[in-house]
Amino acid sequence: MKQWNTTLCDLSPAVKQALEGMDCKVPFTLRRGFARGSFSAPLVLWREWSNVSTDCPVVDAVTFEVTVLAPDMDQLSALAQGVNQALIGLGLRRRYAAPDKFDGQNYQKTFRFGRAIDKRMMRFVDE
Repeated sequence: MKQWNTTLCDLSPAVKQALEGMDCKVPFTLRRGFARGSFSAPLVLWREWSNVSTDCPVVDAVTFEVTVLAPDMDQLSALAQGVNQALIGLGLRRRYAAPDKFDGQNYQKTFRFGRAIDKRMMRFVDE
């Protein structure tokens, strides 16, 4: 019978730290989860999108979703660039970028970043 590595990869602290320290001239609020209730943009929302086992028992695949909300396109662009640089700098790969949206008040851009992780060494590996 195979022995499965039961370690859960938790990159949340590293993702939060990378987003808090991102290089961006636009002041923003960072929040984990969803924009519930009242909020004011610019806002960067982040959450773990998935954390799943792979066919290899020592490798998990993690994905984080980051949504940027801003009152104008210039701020949206600056924040999106900051998010991209921060999470790619962490070693994640951009897996998805949604088209820009406008909800009547704010412009919005959503990204997903992810990577496979070898749980024995807690290092990124190519999928």
